[in-house]
Amino acid sequence: MKAIKIFTYNPKNQKSAFEFYALSKGLNTGKPLDIPCPNCFVISCRNAQELDVYRSMLFGLWKTEAFHQLLVGSVIPFIRINDFKDFIFEQINYVKGKEQVFTNDVQKVKALEQKERAMYEQLLLISELKHIYISRHLKR
Repeated sequence: MKAIKIFTYNPKNQKSAFEFYALSKGLNTGKPLDIPCPNCFVISCRNAQELDVYRSMLFGLWKTEAFHQLLVGSVIPFIRINDFKDFIFEQINYVKGKEQVFTNDVQKVKALEQKERAMYEQLLLISELKHIYISRHLKR
């Protein structure tokens, strides 16, 4: 599975069909992105299946803060591209043979995050309603 290419994002480079991005600076290092930003790496895959496996892997590593051990820098932490590549390939080799189970678990986590987001939105609406109910009885 080492056929993927990982390189630093440059807006001058041509975008391929099967690529996604990962943040390379800050405490969200490794977070998978659909839209590139100046501080990211490009992960270019051969096909959609490979893209899904690597995106799931990055999502899981980012969620568990696995990249924090590789961060360097005192003001704005960042990860070196070689450290990033080595860590990704090491993790893929570890998961090799268990891709389906891993992908299923990642899908469950994503579903839970969607529910968490919906609950958060409901809590915001409840808070706003409480404010409206009380404020309509107060003099302005």
